Parts: sequence; structure tokens; C-alpha cells
Amino acid sequence: MMLFWAAFAVPALVGAQAAKPTDDCPILGPALPSDFDPSNATAIKDAISSFPSLIESLFESGAVNKSGTSFMIDVWSTQTNASIYQYSHSAETLDPYLTAGVLDDETQLRVGSVSKLFTAYALLNTAGLKVFDHYVTKYIPELAGNTDPGTIKWEEVTVGALAEQQGGTGGFPLSAISCYYTGTCSVQDFLSEMRDFKRPVIPVFQTAVYSDAGWGVLGLVLERLTNQSYAAALQSTLAQPLELVSSGATEPSAEGLNALALPRELTSWGMDNQISAPSGGVYSNTRDMRLMGLSILQSHFLSPAETREWMKPRSHTASLTSSVGAPWEIYRLSIPVSPASNRTRVSDLYTKTGGNVAYAAIFGLSPDHGIGFSILVGGETAVSERTPLRNLVGTEFVQAAEFAAFEHAQKNYAGFFADPNNESSNLTITVDEGKPGLGLPTFFVNGVDWRANVTQPALQASGDLFSIRLYPSGTEYSSSSAAGYGEGAQAVIKLFNAVAGSATPQPRSAVEGREGLFDDGCTQWENVGFFTASDFDLELVEGKLMSVLMRDSNVTMVRVE
Repeated sequence: MMLFWAAFAVPALVGAQAAKPTDDCPILGPALPSDFDPSNATAIKDAISSFPSLIESLFESGAVNKSGTSFMIDVWSTQTNASIYQYSHSAETLDPYLTAGVLDDETQLRVGSVSKLFTAYALLNTAGLKVFDHYVTKYIPELAGNTDPGTIKWEEVTVGALAEQQGGTGGFPLSAISCYYTGTCSVQDFLSEMRDFKRPVIPVFQTAVYSDAGWGVLGLVLERLTNQSYAAALQSTLAQPLELVSSGATEPSAEGLNALALPRELTSWGMDNQISAPSGGVYSNTRDMRLMGLSILQSHFLSPAETREWMKPRSHTASLTSSVGAPWEIYRLSIPVSPASNRTRVSDLYTKTGGNVAYAAIFGLSPDHGIGFSILVGGETAVSERTPLRNLVGTEFVQAAEFAAFEHAQKNYAGFFADPNNESSNLTITVDEGKPGLGLPTFFVNGVDWRANVTQPALQASGDLFSIRLYPSGTEYSSSSAAGYGEGAQAVIKLFNAVAGSATPQPRSAVEGREGLFDDGCTQWENVGFFTASDFDLELVEGKLMSVLMRDSNVTMVRVE
């Protein structure tokens, strides 16, 4: 019997029946800034208020077994460095197995294949992103030298190929799994099996195929890099620097234990195989997973550029809405751009799913919104029930975070701005229902309409009316002009890109519910900053937009109250 596994399913699109993609095609990434406390937003408060009744709906439909499944949910924000919402449900039949008598943020469960994320992050903290380019045989030469054409050629397999599920290793050999029961696990036996007998599921880098066995090899790479056992390496590379007090690859001590420790004869609790542990053997709780998620999004170990590189797709799947990273399971969500609209944009959600016998886990990050969540589940049907729980949490809170950004922008960005020395130089910033980003409906310099200077020449030549939207580029720096706004005022300049599109765009392709094979209606990324500068410097003081500078115009326009 396989003792751990992971799978993922594409969640239903938000408002799928009536949803239509936005006619304004933004650059992939956040549509509006998320650098504010979302817990004060109406949209987040509404999501929190309605969430318990939505959980009850899952119970009533039978999607989640109320009497037989316990779970803990945690949603958090990089802006607060804390939870913005937690929900726990403790099934009465499982209460006797709560060692501290309570299910809370500190309660440990097994996390299954979320262990792969722990392993990947430990590798990156130890050796950096460059380790993904190294061949596995650099660290494990025992795998080299096999001439059997029907087996894996390890000299062609990189560390990154394994982390991206593109090594073709498939599942663990049965001999490695049987060690759970016999206690006779041998690293050399495992390596011999992988070198001499393991047949590739697919050639390396052909596509992503879920491959647990590759993560057993990655655990050994971590051991060689650190000169420690896998369990010890997790402690030195992750647990200690991040203060993860409840995460590890061995059964936690019974003394003072706060865990949902289900009977080991019926579950995977206490079945610790250090060969397969890097793939699915970690214990953790929502507290530690929150700290790890904050660390990732805030680039505590990697540089911001390295974090962005890590959090990118490495392979597509046969689904149009899911891709694979290292080890991310990436969902391409269609989310409404504003609370009262059925117009949607694409936002990528980075997740990792895990399951052991009677345990399941979900870890999710939304870089667009600076939020993340974790879900830990225990019970006989935990693995099947993680998916509806993930769908509910992701749908409610990712959507709420998008609406919170819209609400924040309406209050702090929209307005009329003019050159104080020349009122014929002015512009308007809008936040529009049903449209992503910031609108630029008017922009005059010395009375001349300058919007044509930020559209691509092809669009101008077409003679079509055009629309210009501004989107955060992700670059910002401190401003020195805050003194004029009062003592202690904090000012920052955020760079926004102008993205121009036709006000009467062509129909979308069959990909988005229309006729045709190709989607030619979303190519704006090819033209941003291509011929002329498309960047705008937006100066915010205490979070409110106070002035706008378009670089080519060299005119700073200030808010007119």
C-alpha cells in the first residue's frame, strides 16, 4: 500500500457561468498594489463573516465529513506578518486523539507531499538556485555509470529536473516502501534500485509527471550538501532560522505534545522512513507553515529576484489552467477584477498539496496579493476532502484580496492631478468597475493629449479608439519629498507601466469560450515599453497617491483636492 501521495485538481473558476475575460489585457501579475493591511477591507471582513456558513454547506453536501474529519485553516498576510483568519473544526470522533485536548494553530499533523516544499526550500537555502542546474551525479556519483538503455540515465538528470517533477522517476520502488514495516531501509539499496532497475516514466524534461522517488534522491542531495541526515538538515536549514518549533521529519516527542496523533495501526502517524521522508514524511502545523510562507514571499533566504525566478512555471500540464513549478502546483485562476463585475483577469496561485494515510495538507501562496494559506486535515477521508476545502479557501480569500485592493485603490489612487504651474498639463486617474488596474482617461501636457505617446504605433495606425491602464511594475523606492506633507511623513515612489489596448477589441479565441484556435486578443505584453517609455512614477505619501510623473513628459502633476 502506498503510504503517501499527492494530487491536485483545478478549482472551479470564480463565477464561471457568467464570467468573461477582461477586454483590457494586463501584464501578468498584480493589477493593483497590495501593500496595505487587508484585514481592514470590507471584502475581507465579508469573506470572514460568510466563511462559517460556507463550511456548513460543505458538511451538508457531504463534501466534508463533519463527524469524521478534523481540520485547521489559516489565512495570513505579508502586510501584517500574522493570520488574518483562522478556522478550526474538531470532529468528536477524533477528539480523543488530540494530545493537548485542542485543535489550534500549534497542533501538529502530517503534511504528506507538502514535505516536498520543505525539501526544496532547504536545498535553496543551502545552495541557492544554481543547485537546480547541477547534475544529480555531482552529489550522488553512485547513480552514474549504468549502461542499460531501459533505465534512467542519471548523468542527464539535474537537481532541477527532479524538483520540477520532470526527471521521469515515478514512484518509489516497492522495496523502499516496504521499509516502513521492516525497518531495514538502506540508502545504498535504494540507490542501487534507482540506478540499475528503475525505468523512466518519461524522458527527462519531456513533461511533468508526478515523481515521488525523485524527491527521495533530492533528500540525499540535501544530506550530501549539509553532511547531515535529512531530519537534521531540515532543522539546521529551515527550523532553526525560521523558528519552526513543530516541523520535522521524525515523530515528535510525546512530552508536551500538541498533535492530532491518530492510531498508527490505521494511519501513517509515526511511520518514519527517512528515504521517503523528503517526499512525504514531514510533520508540521499551521503556525510553522505560515512562517515558512512569509519567509518565501518576503525573500528571507533568497534575493527578491531569486524568489521571483523560483516561483515561475517550469512545465505545463494537459490542463489550460494548471502548470508545474519546483515543486509548485500552479493554478491559473480567473478572478473578477472588481466586486460588482463578471469581468475576470488571470492570477496565478502557487500551491503544494499533500496526503498521507488519514492526513492531508494544502499550502498556498498568492504573490499578486501578498497572502497565503494552509489547511491541515485529519481523518479517514482527509485526502479526498482537502480539495473542496482548498477550493473554498482559495476562492473566497483570493477573490476577497482582489476586491480589497480595488477598494484600497479607490480610496487612495483615484483623482485629478495637475501641474501647479500650468493647469493645461493635467491627468485623471480612475479605478473603474469591471476593469483591472488604474485608468488613464485623460492626460494632457500643455493642452496636448499625450495618451497617444504611450500607445504602440500599430494601435495608433489602426485608427481604433484605445484604452490605457496602469499596472504596478513591482519596482518602488523611497522618496525624499515627504517633508512637505508634515513631520514624519513617509513617501514612496512606485513605478507603474502603461498598457494600451483597443477600446473595441476583437473576440477572444476558443480558449476563452469563443471561436478560433488562437488567442490574438491578449498580446499587449509584447509592446509595453517597446518604442517609448511607458513608465509612470506615482508618489504616495502615507499610502495616498499625491503626484504623478510620466518620464517622457518630464512634468510632475500633483493631486488637486
